[in-house]
Amino acid sequence: MEATVRILQQSALMTRQYTDKKTGQERTVNSVTLKLTDGINTFLGEITGERAVSCPRFDPQHLYQVQCTMTVREWNSSQTGEAMQATTIYVDKINLL
Repeated sequence: MEATVRILQQSALMTRQYTDKKTGQERTVNSVTLKLTDGINTFLGEITGERAVSCPRFDPQHLYQVQCTMTVREWNSSQTGEAMQATTIYVDKINLL
């Protein structure tokens, strides 16, 4: 997905631990969350990894061109056993217009 957006909010760098299900190893993921709008839709985009560590503060007064990847994660609820889904939008590229 590619869109021209304004950045409404930007989180601080967040670091969280998780267990890799394939290897069982503890891992760390760094991320910055951006609240973006194209003037009609508002959505959250996430910058991860080393790009998040070196992520600058974006100016909410400017327009940016973003390229994003959307992924769907599926799991079964531990409380109800019901199949759940969540869509995550990852910001792959962001450039000032």
